[in-house]
Parts: sequence; C-alpha cells; structure tokens
Amino acid sequence: MKRDRSRAAAAVEAERLMAVRMAILDRHPFWGHLLLHMRLVPAPELPALAATDCVRRIWYNPLFSRHLSVESLGFVLLHEVSHQVFASADRARGRDHRLWNAATDYAINRTVAAIRAPDDPRRPLYPPPRGTIPGLGEVDVLLDNRYAGLVAEVIYEHLVPKELPPMRRIEVRLGPGHTLPGVLDHGGGVDIHLPDSLSSEERDELGDRLREAVRSAAALGERGDVPAGFERLLEAPRGGRLPWRALLERIVNGALVPANYSYRRPNRRYWVDGLVVPGLVNEAAPEVVVALDTSASMRAASLNRAAAELAGLLEAVPRVTLAVADARVHEVVPPSGMREWLMQRRAKGGGGTDHRPVFEWIAAARREPDIFIGITDLDSRFPSRAPRYPVLWLTPPEHGPVPFGTAVAMGEG
Repeated sequence: MKRDRSRAAAAVEAERLMAVRMAILDRHPFWGHLLLHMRLVPAPELPALAATDCVRRIWYNPLFSRHLSVESLGFVLLHEVSHQVFASADRARGRDHRLWNAATDYAINRTVAAIRAPDDPRRPLYPPPRGTIPGLGEVDVLLDNRYAGLVAEVIYEHLVPKELPPMRRIEVRLGPGHTLPGVLDHGGGVDIHLPDSLSSEERDELGDRLREAVRSAAALGERGDVPAGFERLLEAPRGGRLPWRALLERIVNGALVPANYSYRRPNRRYWVDGLVVPGLVNEAAPEVVVALDTSASMRAASLNRAAAELAGLLEAVPRVTLAVADARVHEVVPPSGMREWLMQRRAKGGGGTDHRPVFEWIAAARREPDIFIGITDLDSRFPSRAPRYPVLWLTPPEHGPVPFGTAVAMGEG
C-alpha cells in the first residue's frame, strides 16, 4: 500500500514537472526549447532536489520536489538547464572543484532570480527553493546580491572556503545500476554537480542545440528571451575557440560591476556569461591596473600585440593605470598619460621577471582595483596568496602555469 502511494505521488510529480516545462516553453522559448531536449528522470534515492549530465538528462527526486511550489520547480529546471547553457563543467579548467561549483551556482542562480514576474517587476517569477524539506533538510541556495552580473570566473576569485557550506563526499544513486560513489556535495542547495565531462561529440550536439534554441526564439519573435549577445557567441566556427578578445571582454566587464552600475541602464555592447552588463549610472568609473611584463623572456611581437590591445582597452575603460615592470617596477603610467605612452612605447626592462613587486606596489599605494590584468608569459615569481581583487593574465599562446586568477591567451581574433 505504501509503495502504491509512493508511485501515485511520483506520477503526480512527473505530470507537474511536465506542466512546468511546457509553461517555460510558452513564456521563454529559448529556455523551453533546451528543456524539451532533456529527459526528466525521477530518482527517488537522489540526495538532492536535482542533478544533470548537462546534455540529455535531468534527474529529480519526486519525494523532495513535491514540497516545492510550481514557481520554485521552475527555478530548479532553469538552474539545471543553465549548466549546459553556460558550460559549467568545461569551464572549470583545473580550478578547485568546491569553489568552482559554488561560483557557477552563484552565477546561475542570479540569472534565474533576475527573471521578473510580468505583473510585478519587483517579484521574481521563479523564486528559489527555501525552507525545510522532509527527508532533505534545510534548503538554502547560493544566492548573493554581491555577485549580481559577475561571471563564475570572477566570483571564484572572491570566494573564501570557510564562508561556504561544509563539503562532503556522498554516494549518488540515479537509478538501478547507475550509482556514482564519492561525488562532491558542494552544498549549493539545489543540485548535485555530477563529475562527468563532455565528449567532443556531446559538445557539438550541445552547440547545435543552442543554435536551434536561438532560432526558435527568433522565429517566435522572442529574441529578448535569448541571453544578450548569445547569438554572436554561437556564430564562432564549430570546434574553434572563442576569440581571446571576446573572452577578455566577458571577464573584464564581468568584474567591473561596482555599486554605481545598474541594470536600469544596461550596456548592451558586451555579453557576460549570458547576462546583460549593467550600465554606469554616475560619473565614477571603474579602475583597472595593468602590469606589462618587459622582461627578456617577453618577445617583441608579444609586446607590440599587448600595446595594441591596451589601446583598445582604453576605449572601454578610461581609468587604466599601467605598471611597467620586469623584476621591479620601472614606471607607473597614470590614466592621463596612457595614450602618450602608447604613442612613444618606450618600455623599460629586459631583465628577469618577478611579479611580487607589482602587487607590493599596489598594496603600498593602497589601491583596490576593480580588476588586475597582467600581460606576461608567466615565466615569473608570484605572491604566495592571491589578492582580494579579480586577476586576469593575458599571455602568449604558450605560457607557464597560472598561479591564481584566469589566463587568456592572446591570439588572432
């Protein structure tokens, strides 16, 4: 009798999830198209609300999900499909699994929570699950206004391990004969991040599906349903890497979101991980500190390329301070002198490389840049601890190991 009641409850929950999926298709063609390609699989032994392989399946525990409102069920489904839209697993690139899982959840949850109810712009259309769920316990999703508009790579640099939920390893049972031992539970509150990585065939399949979703939204006149700039990203050649300049723009503009930016005046020029970049609402501009490595290991071609890209960066960010350094800081060029320095381009240096003096100079000057960009081949010495501000390394295609932060290889594009 108890088993029959459980089966009946699971059947009701399956119908409820199907109804939510069709409602999302009606409201949001882009997201709904992607959800239609996903098989919703009940997994009553799953120790979380949901999980996904990011390609074909979303598992859910009907014993837990039945306690959610229809709107919060929508949050869970959009959270899961967002992992494939934003390629969470493929972008990890050797980062600490716990911190990266948390960073991707913070970014995704802000995306879903930003969808507003049509009758009340102050209310989220899909509120996140909250409270106590029988058998699961307290649910508290990773959602923080400090990370509004930031990409996962930037959020990752801000996270402090002790501020995150406790980490544990668990056994995940997705169904008969499908058990995964020792899976990391990052405590995100919504799902378990499965350790599977995508094959090249699955990446191609997912890329085709994303293009179809864009076309589907456009055909229905719902182009605004597509994340800003997503069509431009999908126009990149199949199998090719995203041009480094586009990636640079995504990360830089993701970091430059202080309190004086607002979604009321969005900057539609850039695309940041599927989000609209907030526009500047007052005169205070963000600050970028760039360290140019002029050591002997940096080739002339790399230095020339770096100078050209610095000129392009000035078009987007007026407050750029340049530190010219090898094993010591030779020159500091303020924002007012950047254009003149680029015209003359007399870079001092040619010795060994040590980035510690650069970070020491930033600390001594009591600066807290919105982002630090180091142009270098990474053949250098670095501080033992990462700074609190985001760090981006702009490097030649062949470079040394990254001490912390995110590396973007300079290339054609």
